[in-house]
Amino acid sequence: MNPPHGLRELPNPLGESILAGRAPSGLRVLIHPRPDYERTFAALATNFGSVDRVAGLSGAPVPEGLAHFLEHKLFEDREGDVSDRFATLGASTNAMTGFCTTTYIASTVGDPLPSLELLLRFVQDPWFTDELVAKEQGIIAQEIRMYDDDPDWRVFFGLLQSLYANHPVRDNIAGSVESIAEIDAATLQRCYGLFYHPSNLCLAVSGGVEVERLMECVLADQAARGVDALPAHRRLPVEEPRGVVRERYEERMPVSRTRWLLGIKELDPGGDGETVLRRELTTHILLDIIFGRSSSGFESLYEEGLIDESWGVGHSAEESFAFSTLGGDTDDPEALEARVRAEFGRARDGALDTQALTRVRRKLLGGMLRALDSPEHVAYGLIGGAFRGLTPFAALQLVESIGPEDLRRRLDEHVRDEAMAVSMVRPLDGP
Repeated sequence: MNPPHGLRELPNPLGESILAGRAPSGLRVLIHPRPDYERTFAALATNFGSVDRVAGLSGAPVPEGLAHFLEHKLFEDREGDVSDRFATLGASTNAMTGFCTTTYIASTVGDPLPSLELLLRFVQDPWFTDELVAKEQGIIAQEIRMYDDDPDWRVFFGLLQSLYANHPVRDNIAGSVESIAEIDAATLQRCYGLFYHPSNLCLAVSGGVEVERLMECVLADQAARGVDALPAHRRLPVEEPRGVVRERYEERMPVSRTRWLLGIKELDPGGDGETVLRRELTTHILLDIIFGRSSSGFESLYEEGLIDESWGVGHSAEESFAFSTLGGDTDDPEALEARVRAEFGRARDGALDTQALTRVRRKLLGGMLRALDSPEHVAYGLIGGAFRGLTPFAALQLVESIGPEDLRRRLDEHVRDEAMAVSMVRPLDGP
């Protein structure tokens, strides 16, 4: 039986039923029907995040923190707080602003259509007044000050501001008290129009949905919006020096132990979606082999008392930027840094445990397969892949294709002294 309303099946390595289509307005729709599930999760995302400080080819400036401000402001309209109406429906809602996307979600057990209708309506029918903007400025300013008192937040953005000179990834996602003070209702409306039009949005739904009813709901909503004449947002390149801004950043706060974070800047980012994803996966595997919880590196640092359970490693990658992070709490940041750099040196000199590749790859694949049981993970993954131009679950095939030579090549090109910086927050009364 052919999918209804012009939907098509997307091929994927798991053979899952993933349906894709576009409404006449330009809205992209992805559906993962799971008839045996009671819960349904819907995510409506715009290809617009904190790094978007210029509106594509128009060159219109976007204030720092605007994406986050818009996310907050959309939850209040002429009828009041949107969250209260979701609660009345027995559904929950939330939103999050990232570096490159802003995503609004609705989760419910039972009939998902009322909450889906509300999700589509509140995200696409904004209401901005200067009075409400002024009220929101006070709320977000308080949130920014709260983050300013968070040592984990300070050490993270201290690191990004050490790695990047010009790229907006260095800026606080929420902006600054000064930058949000410049936002008014007209600014919100202008930027909303630039980034929240249908061809720049993507809806992903996973769970117990009836596909035909769902599409009828979506098409009815979009019918009143007309055909979107604007192109999807394209990010312009940012002139960014290859090296880091500074090798070291530190400040003192009322913490009991030093928060320590080492970052590695991607010196040559770029490429299509598959290139970026493959680089990201290879880096995750590499860091896990050297410093993951089952590695000899983690074991030795733990036994020496240089790290504890707060230790973690990660990698974040997009087309225009990417960086790795390693860190946690420590009593001896200087000794920890020396040991981390020495472990990287040992790996480069031939001690990279490529035999651990099979174990780490299986762990990564296992996590991806377990995530299929979560409608949230599936919906987020579908949106992320759509904005990158990837087929669903593309990571599964890419992980299996990564071999020892890929790891060695990645180690040489990514883990370089000129790409590293350290950020730390020390106790007020410590050395």
